[in-house]
Amino acid sequence: MNEQTSEKRPPRRWVRIALVAIVALLVIGTGMVLVPRDSGAPAAVSFTEAARSSAFNDALALRDSASSLAASPSSGVGAGTWTGSVTLLTTHARALLSPVISGPSSPVSSSARAAEPTAPSFIADLAASGRKRLEDAKQADAGIARLLAAVGTAQVLDAERLASLLKLPFPTAGPDTKATAPAQARTPCPSVSPTPEPTAATTDAALAAAVRSEHQAVYVHQVALKRLDATAAVTAAKALTTHERLLEQAESLTRLTCGDVPNREAGYSLSTQFAGDPAAALGTLEIESLPVFGDLVALSTGPTREWAMESLLAAARRGAAWGSAQPPLPGLKLDDGDLPQLPTPASTPG
Repeated sequence: MNEQTSEKRPPRRWVRIALVAIVALLVIGTGMVLVPRDSGAPAAVSFTEAARSSAFNDALALRDSASSLAASPSSGVGAGTWTGSVTLLTTHARALLSPVISGPSSPVSSSARAAEPTAPSFIADLAASGRKRLEDAKQADAGIARLLAAVGTAQVLDAERLASLLKLPFPTAGPDTKATAPAQARTPCPSVSPTPEPTAATTDAALAAAVRSEHQAVYVHQVALKRLDATAAVTAAKALTTHERLLEQAESLTRLTCGDVPNREAGYSLSTQFAGDPAAALGTLEIESLPVFGDLVALSTGPTREWAMESLLAAARRGAAWGSAQPPLPGLKLDDGDLPQLPTPASTPG
């Protein structure tokens, strides 16, 4: 009996082979079920990526227009008038360049321009691009929102510069740059709220930095009023009123978010520039405040971000009014050497 049973059993080697085959079939079958086929449909593009791409393409098209105006004797002004715009827009395109865009086949030329640009049309297009960037910055993700706000601010200011230089009308449609305190519902705050670290990347920390910046601005303007000539003192007095209002708004926003409002210092150190040229020092003060508002753009949302963007543009304007050099990306501490180079357009067969 035992001998007959052993003869009918399959060898153990074949049993193992069968088990391995069954397991392999299960793995293959499961893989076919869990890994869907590529439908061929392109991945959805986020709002932030679409806004960045649009800003990049507009910067390239505007740069081409500025270059054409610089090279055209029919523009009516010297090439130097447009050189600053070409440099500015090149910097913007480099800052907006996505890491995935590289190589000679990248679309870096705008050949679809309908007509040769004129000074009025370029100024209008530049202003419209700047306003579009500011509008998109309201909804974009943090880092790109700050970048778009910086690009938009710089483009609006450059359009204003050109309009003033060439004595051309400037399109006035766009966001109101007089920052107003956003109306938000007050929520109950905890009895104890932690004081944010100055270097923390939070909305509370960014608001606290804005409050401290406005504390300093109010103090410096109060001191400067005693050292400026009559004409400059009028401008400084208006700026002082603006900074006092901004301080109240920044403190109000801090309370709305249940943050601790920083205490006002007894005094602030004045720069060495202040003693020799207090007017220029006030312009430098405005430019140095831009990264504070840029950080708040990145670290906030909704009405607080809009307030920060309006404050950014207004501060850049005040700096320009004092004659300070404008950074290419107001609100961003960015070294030009850190930006990627634009790819070279592919040569088109003749």
